[in-house]
Amino acid sequence: MRKDAEHRLLTDQRGVSVVLTHVLTMGITAILITGLIIAASGVVDTQRERAVQGELTTIGERLATELTALDRVASSTNSTMTVETSHPEMVVNSRYQVQLISDSSACQTGSCLVLDAQRAEASTIISINKDINIINSTVSGGEIRLVHDGAEVRIEGE
Repeated sequence: MRKDAEHRLLTDQRGVSVVLTHVLTMGITAILITGLIIAASGVVDTQRERAVQGELTTIGERLATELTALDRVASSTNSTMTVETSHPEMVVNSRYQVQLISDSSACQTGSCLVLDAQRAEASTIISINKDINIINSTVSGGEIRLVHDGAEVRIEGE
């Protein structure tokens, strides 16, 4: 009788379907969760790039407006003027640089501001009034000084 009972236990497959179902369920769940995590990370990267681009554009437009106003006031008086402006040092945890450049292929109007976030690998180009004479200059984001020497405008860092 003992051999008969042992044989029945060894050949009994009634519990296999439950174990197999659990293993398959866990495998499918793991694959779905992995897929969701991969898809979500792509969405987060895209949103981060958009946020950096938006912040750089806002800062660049503010700087362009400040440069235009400085040039308008200083040109009418033919005097040296300096304006100190405060902008964020970082955008979405990434430091950025501001370049004031003229006669570059990147600038469509002849002069522009190029804001470049290093870690986020994003950049923005803001056109400046072509009547403003500029000196090519580069500063890091944060405290920025706009200097008009009576004829030309440049940017300096603190």
